[in-house]
Amino acid sequence: MDGIYEAAVLPEFWPQVLRGFTEVAECRVAALVATREGSFKWIGCSPLAEELARQHYDHPRGPERSRRLMAVKRAGFVNDRDVYTEAELLAEPLYTECLIPNGFGRGIATAINVPTGDTIILSAEGDYRHGPFTPTIVRSLDGLRPHLARSSLVAARLAFERARTAVETLSGLGLAACAVTRAGTVLVANAEFDAARSLWTTRLGNRIALTDRRADGLLAETLGLIATGQGVRSLPLLPEEDAPPAVLHVVPIRRAAHDLFGQAAAILVLTTASTTPTQATPLLQALFDLSPAEVVVAARIAAGQTPEQIARADGKSVETVRNQLKSVLGKTGCRRQVDLARLLAQLAPVR
Repeated sequence: MDGIYEAAVLPEFWPQVLRGFTEVAECRVAALVATREGSFKWIGCSPLAEELARQHYDHPRGPERSRRLMAVKRAGFVNDRDVYTEAELLAEPLYTECLIPNGFGRGIATAINVPTGDTIILSAEGDYRHGPFTPTIVRSLDGLRPHLARSSLVAARLAFERARTAVETLSGLGLAACAVTRAGTVLVANAEFDAARSLWTTRLGNRIALTDRRADGLLAETLGLIATGQGVRSLPLLPEEDAPPAVLHVVPIRRAAHDLFGQAAAILVLTTASTTPTQATPLLQALFDLSPAEVVVAARIAAGQTPEQIARADGKSVETVRNQLKSVLGKTGCRRQVDLARLLAQLAPVR
């Protein structure tokens, strides 16, 4: 019990709490999962628990078990035998093909709703051959549940404050930023991000929507990849009328146990392009990983200058400029100078 409250403010202790929970439940593994809007974020007390979770939710029938457990309107722990008859259980492919062959199939879980909108699920998994959970085990786990619920409330609030701190820190650096969930719900935004309302708005459920429809689709796709480790992208935003273009950087929040209860999946950082094509714009550097010298060459090409003109203006040799241009072409995926000019003209408009 002390460990549960310790983990609320010192989250590195959650794996230890889960191991203790496994012993009380007389199971092999235990895990915590935060679920919201149909997405699941698992953190287990061991690699085995995480692998089991992955197999469970990848299985075509995996969610059915979870739906049944969560449908039971009971403030306590629910086990497989509460939602399946023995015949149903032995006819269910999830058990016969996945759980039982791997030494599992004896599961027990509880759902805890927290004010942030997340549902925290604590579950344990044991060997089907050990039979149903005894009333004594269920009573012991139910006795721990109120403490887990209170600890979850504290952890959820701390995670929100961490997101707020990150966004306000970026504000101090002059960067527009907001924290969003995997579904795109805006949790907190700084004043700089709020001021850029020509580029974004919110829809039903406070979900962010970019005015650039193409970029909006890419943002939804990127946020959907956060859990896979691939959700890193910088999205160019086409401006309206005479406004300068901008880029939205998606910065995933790589969370370990200390952020389990947080909703934030990413920090979105908005930067605006310079309107001077000869300036080393942060936008071009961010999108294409160009060096300061390369971005000057790229911006001047967008302004219609030739390598010879750039060389004369900067006191460089034409060969040096051509080498820099070659590097820019490689980084931007362009084959010809004219293609580069067309691409960059949208990002570094001439004034």
